Amino acid sequence: MIITRYEGRLLVVRQPDHGDQTGLFATAWGNEDVPALAEHQRAATLAARHHDDGWAVWERRPSLDPATRQPTQFHKVGPVEHIPAYRAGVDRAAHGDPWAGLLVSLHAAGLYNGRYGTFRLPELADQSLTAHEQALVTEFLAEMDRLQRDLLGAVRGHPTPAPAFDDPVVRQHYLLLQVWDRLSLQFAFRHGADGTIAPLPALGGGQGVLTCRSVGAFALALDPYPFATEGAVFPVAGQLVPDRPYRDPEDFLATLASAPALQLDCRVQRAGTAG
Repeated sequence: MIITRYEGRLLVVRQPDHGDQTGLFATAWGNEDVPALAEHQRAATLAARHHDDGWAVWERRPSLDPATRQPTQFHKVGPVEHIPAYRAGVDRAAHGDPWAGLLVSLHAAGLYNGRYGTFRLPELADQSLTAHEQALVTEFLAEMDRLQRDLLGAVRGHPTPAPAFDDPVVRQHYLLLQVWDRLSLQFAFRHGADGTIAPLPALGGGQGVLTCRSVGAFALALDPYPFATEGAVFPVAGQLVPDRPYRDPEDFLATLASAPALQLDCRVQRAGTAG
């Protein structure tokens, strides 16, 4: 769950709903300035939509932050809870499509290795792990590496002794998945605040930066503008619940179940154009 304060209440965006928006970005991606994917487009879109589905396991009974008595923010959930949930999401994706499973596995592993050295959420700057948690992470990363090699081998039709991330096509797809994921977080977690997203795979195999400038609540001007349609709208589902302490997960879940659905229409436009 992505939990933020909005209009005096808690805005709750479930991770699969964040994934749905991420998948919309993948579907609409690409124009003369920002390249669309040349291969595996359907599988990459599936990965975008389902990259965080593992969270659904945790969201069935979310732990509460002892300091707030509200659901633990997604970036504070520790490996003991997080890894089993993510493993289930990776397994589901891999059984559906090997390329999608490969990308979801890379995304899961990337949460524990600085997204392969490309980005670390600022809120994780002070994160520290116990020896037990670090052992779980080390085991999980090794498991994901083996799975990624197997899945890439299944797609390519031959064994792949090198890490999957070393493959240029895999790397481009993974980096794009991170751009789509972080753009959705720029809306669901940051409500359309200013920011930058990098690295952005660029024409000619290079890398650039996607600059996000706020032009209103849940509205961003993007440079470069990456979508096929100008002035696009990408909705994400959420719910508003009281900003209060909750007795236990059941108290929160009962409140959430009775909260009406909310659609947040997240708007994007080309930088330098009127909204």
